Amino acid sequence: MAPAAQHLLLMKGHPATGKSRLAQALARRLRWPLVDKDDAKDHLYHLPEGNQLAYQIAWQVTETQLRLGLSAIVDTPLSYPQSYATGQELAQRYRARLLVVETVLGEEEWRRRLERRTGSPHRISSWEEMQALLARYDGCWAYPIQPAHHLRVETDRPVGELVAQVLQALERGPGERSG
Repeated sequence: MAPAAQHLLLMKGHPATGKSRLAQALARRLRWPLVDKDDAKDHLYHLPEGNQLAYQIAWQVTETQLRLGLSAIVDTPLSYPQSYATGQELAQRYRARLLVVETVLGEEEWRRRLERRTGSPHRISSWEEMQALLARYDGCWAYPIQPAHHLRVETDRPVGELVAQVLQALERGPGERSG
């Protein structure tokens, strides 16, 4: 039996849109390593370059997983085109199939989820903070993603349905995406 194709699954989406919840459910289901940028940022946020360092660590850990022949899930907002480019480069270098799973949520539910957030001091936990972040982003998150690599999921649905949607996209492979 031939080994299953190696995959690099990149999560993309604003804070509180269900990215991490879906990434964790996928990691459990697929039994793939989950690389969460916030695991490093939780320890580095107080440093002047803490966010940048957290991304560098996440990409290094991801590369290690791919070099070992493992598939991996990367949980970051993927807000900047450079992050997508880094994911593309790693997927190409290790001949892994790339899929960007973008989480989207209606404003009312998104706002409600933001307001309920607790945890790390570096995480956005109010609608006002989110609006300030979006202003700083100045639209940079709306970059083009190759359709063969892109799956948008509406995260107001049960996580089991979202996992099934992603699994279907992974089974279809590149060039056959819909969503």
